[in-house]
Amino acid sequence: MIGSAHRALGEQVAREVGVAPARCTIARFPDGEIHVELGEHVAGRDVFVVQPTIAPVGETLLELLLVADAARRAGAARVIALVSYFGYARADRRTRAGQPLAARVAAALFERTLFDRVVAIDLHSAPIEGFFSIPLEHLDAVPRLASVLEEVLPERAVIVSPDLGASKRADALAARWRLPVAIVHKTRVSGSDVIAREVTGDVSGRRPVIVDDMISTGGTLVTATEALLAHGALDRPVIAATHALCVGDSIAKLAAIGVERLVATDSVPPPSAPFDVRVVSVAPLLADAVRHIASSRDAALPRS
Repeated sequence: MIGSAHRALGEQVAREVGVAPARCTIARFPDGEIHVELGEHVAGRDVFVVQPTIAPVGETLLELLLVADAARRAGAARVIALVSYFGYARADRRTRAGQPLAARVAAALFERTLFDRVVAIDLHSAPIEGFFSIPLEHLDAVPRLASVLEEVLPERAVIVSPDLGASKRADALAARWRLPVAIVHKTRVSGSDVIAREVTGDVSGRRPVIVDDMISTGGTLVTATEALLAHGALDRPVIAATHALCVGDSIAKLAAIGVERLVATDSVPPPSAPFDVRVVSVAPLLADAVRHIASSRDAALPRS
């Protein structure tokens, strides 16, 4: 079944698996309440629900949970969430007293709605896996990103992590192409503002290829690019990220700093931009997970 957040991805996953998407009506009442009604007989079957929990995160998350509850009450054998982007992933720790652990709360909701399993792509940090007491398949989209990024690598490239959190990803890609790596050290001031303190690694005279797991407001990338230019890097950076959320005026910010190209997956609806955007589909990753999970029991998926 396909939620309303990213129907194009759900339909592509269905095509990859070779099934017809199950009919499911999702609507809003005038007061904003979400109405869900299944249009398929699901008793005794595996139900896979495709839904990234993107903005408005609360609504897309609740919609996913309501579809799962409807399937469970209709007698589904198993209900599996295919969450191409997991909202609240950045809230995986508390920075001060009085804050919630929102990633843990979101994970608990999946369990309480009787999901049997969750499939997620490139979670923001490894500890999030420990927040789930039900099985979680954590898929890695970096190899798919790398295959496309490799085709557009600029000359004299340097692979850059815009903060310490993305350093392992940058190290892996730099090793793959035998390129130098650099890390921008930042301090987050607010949800949209960051300050770069220093750059580790030689970027002088090199074109930066900045890699991260997600782009939200673009603040981290802007600050990182400004720090790199101040340390002698060449302009027209290339950006690679799994989740191109690109909220607010983030695309305008990236255009203003001269981004030449963005390579991102379709884990969320891809943005339109005045620069080159290369989109890599995660549908084959999710389809492989569906086939693997479906083959682990006798219940068959409805064929198209």
